[in-house]
Amino acid sequence: MYAFGDSFDLYNAVGDLATYWDATSASIAFVTGRFSGGQAIQANAGVSQFSVINKNSGQNDAVHHIVCAVQYTSALTGSGINHAFTLSDGATAQCSISFRSDGAILLASGNPTGTVLATYTGAVAAINQWYAFEFEVVINNTTGSFTVRTNGATTNSFQATALNTRGGTTNNYANRFGIGWNASGDQYIDDVLWRSDPSAVPWVGDIRAYIQRPTSDVSLQFTPLNAYYPLVPYPTPASVAIAAGMTRFTPFVPPVTGTVSTVTVNLAAALPSSNFKCAIFNGSSITQPTTLVQSATASSTGASTTMTFTFSPAVTLTAGAQYFLAVCGDTTSGNFASNTNVPYNTIAPYFNGSYASFPPPNNSTMSGQSAPVGSVVQLTPASGTINYAFTAELNVPVGREDGAVTYVYDSTAGQSDLYNMASLGVTPASTVAVTVRGYAQKSDAGSRTGAVQLKSGSTTVQTPNGQTLLNGSWGWLWGTYLTDPNTSAAWTVSAINAAQIGPVVLT
Repeated sequence: MYAFGDSFDLYNAVGDLATYWDATSASIAFVTGRFSGGQAIQANAGVSQFSVINKNSGQNDAVHHIVCAVQYTSALTGSGINHAFTLSDGATAQCSISFRSDGAILLASGNPTGTVLATYTGAVAAINQWYAFEFEVVINNTTGSFTVRTNGATTNSFQATALNTRGGTTNNYANRFGIGWNASGDQYIDDVLWRSDPSAVPWVGDIRAYIQRPTSDVSLQFTPLNAYYPLVPYPTPASVAIAAGMTRFTPFVPPVTGTVSTVTVNLAAALPSSNFKCAIFNGSSITQPTTLVQSATASSTGASTTMTFTFSPAVTLTAGAQYFLAVCGDTTSGNFASNTNVPYNTIAPYFNGSYASFPPPNNSTMSGQSAPVGSVVQLTPASGTINYAFTAELNVPVGREDGAVTYVYDSTAGQSDLYNMASLGVTPASTVAVTVRGYAQKSDAGSRTGAVQLKSGSTTVQTPNGQTLLNGSWGWLWGTYLTDPNTSAAWTVSAINAAQIGPVVLT
């Protein structure tokens, strides 16, 4: 049986879907997902594409199950087709599951706007509420069928049989799954799982993806980024205005315990004859700075677009704790370099005070939120080699990739790391699959291949997908395991919690 799924939680930008999905488009927008810290997807305004992202299975299967969560965000009215799932034979659509604006779910021949084969009326009955669906589609020109189970039901909520679900080719199968839309964004899609088989696929009901990050080292051969590494060097394609006395706070979380002696803050353009102060605050959450940790030396601007602040003595920061970098200037002129991408575009607070009184001993009241200030916090690890923290993506929500912010590297074929993983923290009724994912790129000349290894018990396997690394381009190494490689039986919670993962250089 083939299986492929995505909770959309690991992406920092829309382009990150590439290499995990076979074809992607900028027509996607990320929105708040079903569960805390997670993400879902929706259509961008004005979009009409039947297959915005798609995945090829390489298997010509007749039976397909699609599990998903859907939320409608506008009134249940009209007859427009918004989001849709399409099953295809190569590039040719066989049939599509379409979400109509009035809450009905349709099965259409071919593309989402094709001839309607079946209508599940009232599938969604309320807006701003998540609904879980599991769809079964059997591809056949005479005995095709469409079956739906809603919100984890163990019996059918809707079924239509004797359908011609082979609306595109002469083959009674599909080997591609796509997500698209015929209109912009009144629905959110989350927690998608596609499984297919020649004859039968078991029902699983509502599902949820749990993200597990590395928590400690087991064996190490890779090298962490370097002794000093940046904590908040997110790309700075935008800018945010500088106002006299306005303190802007940028959140960050150190992946390891260490000391900070130098911070750099970026300006959108040189700003002569201005003065700035900098400090580090504790935080009670990613949106709330609290008490002052320490102030840095003041800095004056000149011809450069970069300001450097020094902490003396160096500040000791604790791994995993929430901190904020605070910056305040004495002039209303110019702009800080900034970032409008997720995850910090809506959660960087600011405070209106005065330059003379900066920094306040505590900061319990925010004036508002805006994009964060482009800055780099250089941290020296306290001691030893700690590789797991450079792959755990602690500085971003859930586990979204941070690219070149933190990483480990190696160029020797056969060398690898292994890390222990965080425990699930829950006991699910069952585990459908375990997917191992790593974000990697090549930085040297020649060809390079890599993988992520998974060790369960005494058995170690390597991810089979996306092993060729591209120079200067980040991409996903991944593999999905329906059963425990060590036992060939269903995954148990204890086996998942004991599993280890890490990168490996193949060639």
